[in-house]
Amino acid sequence: MFLNFSSYAQAIKRAIPNSTNKDVTNLLIGFIIEQENVLNKNGDPYNLNGNTIYQWWHQNEDIPNGIKKAAASPAISSGAIDYFESDVVPKVSPQKELDLYHDLRNTIESDTEISDYTRNDFLTLYENNDLTEFLVEVFLYAIQKDNKKTSHLRKKPKANDGINLEEDLVKLQELIQKFKKPTVQAPPEYLDKNEMTYVSELLAAYIDDNGKKTIKKEDIASHPKYGENFQRHRKDYYAAETIRQSARDILLDNEKDEFSILKEETYDGIIDVHEDDYINGYKRLKSVMKHVTSIQLNKSILNSLPGWISTSEKKGVCHILVNDGKIKWVNLDE
Repeated sequence: MFLNFSSYAQAIKRAIPNSTNKDVTNLLIGFIIEQENVLNKNGDPYNLNGNTIYQWWHQNEDIPNGIKKAAASPAISSGAIDYFESDVVPKVSPQKELDLYHDLRNTIESDTEISDYTRNDFLTLYENNDLTEFLVEVFLYAIQKDNKKTSHLRKKPKANDGINLEEDLVKLQELIQKFKKPTVQAPPEYLDKNEMTYVSELLAAYIDDNGKKTIKKEDIASHPKYGENFQRHRKDYYAAETIRQSARDILLDNEKDEFSILKEETYDGIIDVHEDDYINGYKRLKSVMKHVTSIQLNKSILNSLPGWISTSEKKGVCHILVNDGKIKWVNLDE
């Protein structure tokens, strides 16, 4: 783990209840650009928009040199203690305060790029309970560090460094835990009102296959032919719905609606199969569900999160497309 703006800001966010990436960025960077009236390379004030914040927090871009230079100015360094004392520290939850300091201490101790002299200075402030000064000094140092993760990857190890496989595996596990797949919601015993559209379409497909014989909604789950199929589709729907809700919460500051991107790519991947001719809607349903499991989804960040989008979630997205009115299982012209 490396100490930079991203790792520092994430530690601060975890300690401030209900804060967003934007809130924390404005709290930390806003202090610098407002005090120094910092201008970008075009001579305009820096705009802390959603995309800029996203790139900084995900370590895709470095903090601009203009902001780094301002952070090193006497005006910022002399006023930072008072600012943190009045504006930053009071926002930290008392229950999270120790976690914050421990998080930063662990990052400092694990960052091999920090000199022993600097590391000892930071840890001395920590051990002497100079906590506000500790936060300030670590922040002013962190913002000067390269914020791009690729810069650390490009650095070649020294000949005598070797490869610490155990340490790499620990870091990988930490990353997986950070974006651990959410626990899938179990379908409730009774149908929720939000399920009525896709359930009605499933019912229409079953009736279409059943010689147009009526099947009541309350009887689907126990139907000898379609009952288990229906229960599986409900689980798939809730698997996708879990991802939709979790994406909204976890990627709150991302300007893009990642689940909408996932839906759009899924729609593009299944629509040709959906539009084929079938003897009934049940055959269309089964054909589309079989096909969706084989398509490659690459556009949404959600597909890069380990284990988030599996076969069940892909099928569930189809039911959400039904809820959106994008597809239907029964073609009245057939």
